[in-house]
Amino acid sequence: MATFVSRVQFLDDTDPFNSTNFPEPTRPPLYTFREDIPLINQISGVHRLLKAPQKPDDCALQLSHNGSYLDLESTLAEQRDELEGFQEDGRGKKHSIILRTQLSVRVHACIKLYNSTGRELRRALFSLKQIFQDDKDLVHEFVVAEGLTCLIKVGAEADQNYQNYILRLGQIMLYVDGMNGLISHNETVQWLYSLVGSKFRLVVKTALKLLLVFVEYTESNAALLIQAVNTVDAKRTKFWSNIMEILDEKDGVDTELLVYAMTLINKQTLAGLPDQDSYYDVVDSLEEQGLEALAQRHLSRKGTDLDLVEQFNIYE
Repeated sequence: MATFVSRVQFLDDTDPFNSTNFPEPTRPPLYTFREDIPLINQISGVHRLLKAPQKPDDCALQLSHNGSYLDLESTLAEQRDELEGFQEDGRGKKHSIILRTQLSVRVHACIKLYNSTGRELRRALFSLKQIFQDDKDLVHEFVVAEGLTCLIKVGAEADQNYQNYILRLGQIMLYVDGMNGLISHNETVQWLYSLVGSKFRLVVKTALKLLLVFVEYTESNAALLIQAVNTVDAKRTKFWSNIMEILDEKDGVDTELLVYAMTLINKQTLAGLPDQDSYYDVVDSLEEQGLEALAQRHLSRKGTDLDLVEQFNIYE
């Protein structure tokens, strides 16, 4: 009968917005796992030994050395690859199997955002970025559970402070799972583009940065951004009017904003559009709104930012 002896600890993440990052107890006990029995049939023994705060049915097992979650329906023998390097690292550091709350249960608690307000909402939004940084697997689960829809709903009804909190969650986009979720959720891209028309510069700047990350991620994303722009601007007469307002400097000069706006246009029109018709639709709309005259106005000034000059030259 093959056995696997491991240190075991738990993380108190029953409240995902107030969870600890320090496994307990500090002196982990040892637990002897059977290698030939599915983990689902052994987890209650670990739970009992640790007196963990989670409900037994809500528990998952995570490896401390690489953050991977073990498949509870499988045996340890079937997951040998996951355990590679587990016993101890080159510095002699011993690792643990961590008992914690399942991803789906924690995501469900995160999505309570729908119903919270005021201080509780602020705390939740502020914590989400850290939660995603601490556990990248949670990002995928959040997207699958329609968490992006939740964030947009909150963001559409929120003031600029909450919108900034939500935009910090652009962290999601830095993970492939989150980016793939975004690619298949055009409503989020629409929301980001609509924020480019915000009265608040920090909101505008962050939204532009995230759209640039989105467009640079893969060529096909340019067409998805066009789709989002067309949807948002369908209520107006001019496409890309949010971007044109920035370039027209209606609220004074902010060179960084101008560079981001022109870079986004260039990434779109020059790099990523799928066909000539789309290309001319975008260029015609921009020219009708006077982009060429705006470019000349900026280029004729003394001391125009070199990055901005470069972006206008690329467009030309």
